[in-house]
Amino acid sequence: MTRRDLVLIGAALIVALAGYLWLGSPTRGDLPFSERQDEIANKDPQTLTADEMLTRLEMAVRDEPDAAEPHYHIGVLMRSQGRVEDSIRAFQSSLRKNDRYVPALVALADVLVARDVGEIGSTARELYDRAWRLDPSQTRAGVIAALALFREGDTDEAQTRWALILEPMASDDPERLQIEDLIAQAEAESSGG
Repeated sequence: MTRRDLVLIGAALIVALAGYLWLGSPTRGDLPFSERQDEIANKDPQTLTADEMLTRLEMAVRDEPDAAEPHYHIGVLMRSQGRVEDSIRAFQSSLRKNDRYVPALVALADVLVARDVGEIGSTARELYDRAWRLDPSQTRAGVIAALALFREGDTDEAQTRWALILEPMASDDPERLQIEDLIAQAEAESSGG
């Protein structure tokens, strides 16, 4: 090692120390994690960073080990950060706590479809279908499940489900009109038009 190398290493150490003293907080001690959790628990939720929100949700999981909701919200947070596989695991955890939790059924199906670049696989179709059967107001889930059946070639079942979804809707309901347009598009695509 030459004298020049030693001078460069020394200069780098001095710059690092100066940066730490200027940007860091050498006079402030670290908070134990439990104190940091207490601080996060008492903060206004609107002011939480994503990491603090995750910590708060993990605390909720610890405090309510049988609740599906905290896992669901972790999944939503993970998905918003682009952490697709982590969001899938969180939604699955939510469903292990409550396999009838409709928001997690729909969210898991949505993330699977997004991961598969718009392809509605059989797992996503089953999740959408289950969500719609548990909560008929989940028309979007029912329509997507029926669309998947239609694309798989089960046109009779798809049309039966679409009819069930449309039945309670008023004829001038904008959602009904959108669904009818989607059905017409799907039928036109399948007939080659």
